[in-house]
Amino acid sequence: MNKRPLGKILRVFFKKPFYIAFLNIFRYFEKPIDVLRRYLLWKGTYPTKLKVKTPLGKQEVSLFSFHDTITLVECFAKLDYQAKKNISCVVDFGSNIGISASYFLTRNNNVKVYLFEPLPENIEKLKANLKGFEKRYVLNDVAVGLENGHANFGFESTGRYGGLGRELPQTIQVQVRKAEEVIADVLKNEGRIDILKIDVEGLETALIENLSPDSLKKIDHIYAETIYNKNLPGFEKEQYGDVVRFRKTFNAP
Repeated sequence: MNKRPLGKILRVFFKKPFYIAFLNIFRYFEKPIDVLRRYLLWKGTYPTKLKVKTPLGKQEVSLFSFHDTITLVECFAKLDYQAKKNISCVVDFGSNIGISASYFLTRNNNVKVYLFEPLPENIEKLKANLKGFEKRYVLNDVAVGLENGHANFGFESTGRYGGLGRELPQTIQVQVRKAEEVIADVLKNEGRIDILKIDVEGLETALIENLSPDSLKKIDHIYAETIYNKNLPGFEKEQYGDVVRFRKTFNAP
């Protein structure tokens, strides 16, 4: 597939996140025209490497398909998971090839990121993209779900789209860790979580709704790749395109 549907291109022009992404592509990327051609028109060959400006200097990111370009723009230009420069702890459910982790790790020299990704092919690419940051991230090669155990994980060739119980061209068995236990373990080590990012292709709503009140008290932001119609006590909600953003209110415990 080498051509993006015209209707899909036109629709994004009428959404606020597109304008934010468009401006930030020119602000942060070393070759903005190349990024726009890849993002909007599916032009360009892969694998490739692109450089993006960060608070720690230029960061090179390896991309292996058009779908990785989407992720790159979502993280560094559209700012789906917008993070302040003073964050100290991030939990990333569905780390894929490490692009979101690269964004979080380059906010400052001290932030620690806990990564969760079950696909071996993605993990290999993730490690390459995060070379030099090994001391500041903890990688868990598991899927995150509602219960501990093992389950089928469906995925397709790019590795961007996949999830527990999904019917996709390829399937493997993966270890699954219960989200609430994962959060509890991180909180034992860190005391507080600045950002919980959830992109697990279908379980986002269920994972949000299964977080305990005690865990929610110690999480400042939750970003999830889902349309979420409910509110979360103690948080302000914003639906930012396909990502729901929760921010702890000032008067929350």
